Amino acid sequence: MKKSLLMLAAAGLITATSCAKRPHRDNPAQADTEMAEPADSKPVNSVVKTLPATVRGADIMKAIAANYKGKVALIDFWATWCGPCRMAMRQIDEIKPALEEKGCVFVYVTGDSSPQDTWADMIKGISGEHYRLTEEQWDELCQQLNIPGIPSYLLLGKDGKTAYDNLSEGGYPGSEVLKNNIEVALTK
Repeated sequence: MKKSLLMLAAAGLITATSCAKRPHRDNPAQADTEMAEPADSKPVNSVVKTLPATVRGADIMKAIAANYKGKVALIDFWATWCGPCRMAMRQIDEIKPALEEKGCVFVYVTGDSSPQDTWADMIKGISGEHYRLTEEQWDELCQQLNIPGIPSYLLLGKDGKTAYDNLSEGGYPGSEVLKNNIEVALTK
């Protein structure tokens, strides 16, 4: 009995801190009803980056990472409908300006389960570089990187190698964890 209660509590905790990869894919109408959060009144530097749909498999992450050689880049795997993703972004916004000044690039990657119009509206309020992948690219990337849910984070060092990640467990690790790992990567 105790074991069952413990497992239920653990499942609830995991659900509360991260989103599954595809909650809206089976019900696209539900995804379209999600409302974008209003952008802050202050202007942000939001840049849309694209990957051709022909970039597939292991080449997806290579193509994204190639844009950040010589830089430290925090890659945030997220979706517009993911409440924990949006909550984490608000928390990261508190540490982001100082880290951007030091040279960290913030990169946001989502898939087509984030409706195009909602995504376009939301990223206006999120400074950084934004990729919206096709369904196939997103699925292949999640499989390649073993991403069980979102939000998930991958920090690339200046050498292009992984300096930190929480891909296998997902969820928001906290601003201090991200800040500390970014600052260490910026010194190398």
